[in-house]
Amino acid sequence: MTASGAGGPEGSAPRWWRRSRDLALRAAREAQADAQQAMVHLESLEVDLVELSAIDAAAAAHRAGLPVTGFTTPLSQDWDRLSVQTGIPALRFYELDAAFDPGVDHEEDVARRFATDLAEVAARLRDQLPQVEQFRARHASALAAAAALRDEVPGLIATVEDLQRTSGRGLADAGSGGLADPAALAAHNRATTLLGQARQSAADRRWAEAHVRATEAREAAENAAERVQDLGGDATRVRNGLLSVRTRRAALATQQGRLPDVMSRLRRGYTLSAWRHVEKADQIVARDLREVDEGLPRLEALLAQRPLDVPAASAVLADVRTSLGEAEQVLRTAIDLLERLDRVSADPGTLLGELRRRLVDARRFVAGLPGNNGARYAFTLDNLAGRTDALASATTGIRPDWGGVLTEAASIEAAIDAMIRTARGH
Repeated sequence: MTASGAGGPEGSAPRWWRRSRDLALRAAREAQADAQQAMVHLESLEVDLVELSAIDAAAAAHRAGLPVTGFTTPLSQDWDRLSVQTGIPALRFYELDAAFDPGVDHEEDVARRFATDLAEVAARLRDQLPQVEQFRARHASALAAAAALRDEVPGLIATVEDLQRTSGRGLADAGSGGLADPAALAAHNRATTLLGQARQSAADRRWAEAHVRATEAREAAENAAERVQDLGGDATRVRNGLLSVRTRRAALATQQGRLPDVMSRLRRGYTLSAWRHVEKADQIVARDLREVDEGLPRLEALLAQRPLDVPAASAVLADVRTSLGEAEQVLRTAIDLLERLDRVSADPGTLLGELRRRLVDARRFVAGLPGNNGARYAFTLDNLAGRTDALASATTGIRPDWGGVLTEAASIEAAIDAMIRTARGH
């Protein structure tokens, strides 16, 4: 029999012939409503705590490179303890709430028992509220970080989707133009796989894993999009680069023809110490040009292929340019050295005169410094003047060490420059 059938609707005044029973039913209904309100309050405080504590632990496991299962953090450990504590009265509430139907006309003793039990569980639920509030305050930063990680996932996935569309169009355009970048295609495919994993993890609300996979997918997608961004321009630069290195190789052949004579004159005219650093110039140039002559056919073959592997061709071109650059540098160093040695040996006075002029200028400069600052450089200037006089003596006699002369002159010039820089700071 329902309450209404027993003599009045729920909430009506007690009937005189069954007053105590109606009062017991009213007390039970009010206790149930109060317990429900307490449970709603507790649930509102605990909302997301299960998910956020799981995110915190999983994210920490990923950072540590360890399995997620069984991995805990201070937040997750604290939540495990608190959830057990709050779960006991919550479970009791759900049992009582399911058992008590306010529309049923319970016997008085049954209604009184429900009223007592529901009032007791409401009090126990409210006792948990400060504990949950303290938990939230204690772990506020970790909870905020976990929520931020979860909230970033949709944006990460959307970013990857945009990048994938861009790189997909770029790869399609490159293919129609007879161009290819295997690494870009591999990165695009990897991003596609990782994006699918991120979507599935997000659908399963495994947010930490979804964030990791989406981040990896973004990196791969960015790589793919960047590689295909100007593939056509890269191909054009490689083709033009081939023409450039051919021209440089032809010019270098002419300079290489001078090298035997240069080395012969260095050996005959100057001591070994003067040209020791270019002693193996002919061997180095020959090796570098051999690498160039081996690389050019490979580059031509790559450029003839369809589709053209642009990064592979670019790598071969870079190697050829490196070898050419080294050969040019070694040749230039040897030729320049001979010219400098010939010049100083024929007219050492010009070099010495320039050094002395620089010393005179330096003395004038420091003499014009405010106060007594110029005096502090007198010893340095006298020392440099003495070195210059010694250098002049080294240019006389039989077979002077002209390489040593050039080295010492450069050292004196560097010392003058350093002194001037220091003096300008005063």
